[in-house]
Order: sequence, then C-alpha cells, then structure tokens
Amino acid sequence: MDLARFEVLETYVTTLVSAFVQLQAENQQLDDRVQQLQQTLLVCQREREQLRSERQELLQLRTKMQALQQERNIIQQKLQQMLSTIEWLEERTRLDGGRQA
Repeated sequence: MDLARFEVLETYVTTLVSAFVQLQAENQQLDDRVQQLQQTLLVCQREREQLRSERQELLQLRTKMQALQQERNIIQQKLQQMLSTIEWLEERTRLDGGRQA
C-alpha cells in the first residue's frame, strides 16, 4: 500500500472515531432526557392520581350537598305550611274573639 492510501484510510478512521464520539455524546444527552421525561411522567401520574382522588371526594361532597339542599327545601316547605297554619289560626282567633266581644 502506498502512503496516499494510508492517509485516506487514516482520514476515514479519524472521521469514524469523531462521528462515534459525537454519537456517544448525543446518546448520553438522549439518555439524560429520557430520565428527565420519566421523572416528569411519574410526577404527572402522581398528580393525576391526586386529582382523581380529589375529584372523587368532590363528587361525594356534591352528593351530600344535594341531599342537604333537598332536606333544606323540605324543612322550608314545612315551615311555610306551619306559618300558614299559624296565620290561619290567628285570623280565626281574631274573628272568633270579635264575635264574642
């Protein structure tokens, strides 16, 4: 082999080594990014589970609140009926009292 061919081969090998080193560096960066993304994914999954739990709790509270509102409405209706009855009795008492006087 002549010297020119060795120089071409040397240049080729040097280029390959340089490309290999660059690929190793990029691979390391990608590995680091994968680790970061996996951590982010874990955090997101935890947050999602927390939100799911909070949503479930809110749904339960909503159901309880609706039941309490229904009870409140029933109590309010009964109070209105009682007030109407009291007013009716007061009116009857005034009318009966006026007749006796």
